[in-house]
Amino acid sequence: MNDRWRSLRNSFFAGLLVVVPLAGSVFLVLWLFTFVTDFLLPASLRTEVWTPLYRLAALLAFVVLTTAVGWITRLVIGRRLVAVIERLIDRVPLFNKTYGFVKEISHTVLTGQKTMFQRAVLVEFPRPKMWAVGFVTSEATGEPQIRTREPVISVFIPTTPNPTSGFLVLVPRDQVIELDMTVAEGMKMIISAGSVVPPYPPPP
Repeated sequence: MNDRWRSLRNSFFAGLLVVVPLAGSVFLVLWLFTFVTDFLLPASLRTEVWTPLYRLAALLAFVVLTTAVGWITRLVIGRRLVAVIERLIDRVPLFNKTYGFVKEISHTVLTGQKTMFQRAVLVEFPRPKMWAVGFVTSEATGEPQIRTREPVISVFIPTTPNPTSGFLVLVPRDQVIELDMTVAEGMKMIISAGSVVPPYPPPP
């Protein structure tokens, strides 16, 4: 029984790694479509018909579908199918960029793997005495480094709760506060709008 439960759990999380980037990309595209078309539709046509029962059924369907997708992707044929789908997505303008970024973020949150984000930091943004959690992407080089005449760091500051957009700021190295939280923990904090805060000091 434990082995079966462990297999289902692993399939569910494996499915999340496939479903979340794709669903996130579709959500962003649909959000943009809805945002634009809302200006064209009368208010009477913009009514929601969802009920709590429908939402519960949708949640159950999502869990079942995600687990099934994860089980399939753990097979050789499933991994090949995912590779083919991702190659097709790479050929779709705009959608390929969104999918790649959402995949980067979701893998960071779900697996803790290292990505383009090196570490989590605090920077004063958007004005002094207001702090934002950001992620160091690189030590700035080239013209920005020469023009500023002091060591600066490239920091990406995601927006909440949608981390696929944000701001790139070049911050003097001595004005960056290093955080002990991991990139994944910082991303969870941003996505949850601050409701999920990693414990400090971190547990041994």
